[in-house]
Amino acid sequence: MNAALLFAITLRLQGGLGRSALRAGLLFAPSAVVFGVVATTWRRLPVAWQRAMVPAGFVVTGLTTAAMGALLRDGKDGRPLLFAAFVVSGAGMAAVYSPTLTGELTKVWQEDATDASGLLVTVTQMGQLIGIALFGTLFPGRLTESGPRGSGNALRVTTLAVAAVCGLGAMAGLVRKRR
Repeated sequence: MNAALLFAITLRLQGGLGRSALRAGLLFAPSAVVFGVVATTWRRLPVAWQRAMVPAGFVVTGLTTAAMGALLRDGKDGRPLLFAAFVVSGAGMAAVYSPTLTGELTKVWQEDATDASGLLVTVTQMGQLIGIALFGTLFPGRLTESGPRGSGNALRVTTLAVAAVCGLGAMAGLVRKRR
């Protein structure tokens, strides 16, 4: 999901809005920094909050993803709001990924840890590839107009689709918590 979002936003920024690769890449930096901070500090939160992190993280990521699509739709870069959306999105993604990863790896026997680690990396990479294949195909498939307007509409549709998948992730997290 994250790789697909980054792919679609990069296409919009570089192809649709004519931004340089450096400028487009630097836009993602706040998300990465906040992801790192949240991923390394989430265990300091109260246990009751930790249980709600995955569904809440999906909701936050979905909302900020939809906001990014709306902010970049009209050819403006929406700087302060887009920056804030990337910061909050990084926190949301870390709230999903880190507790899920930790929860699953704590169930692995110590002698199976190396195999589990390799499997985790492989599954993560496969998820990124599938996400780019699905959502990356959606973006160019929605380019009905040429120029900035066409890529803005394509990004809007793509980000709404990613947000919908985040909604499904939140529901799955809630169902899992009830069991």
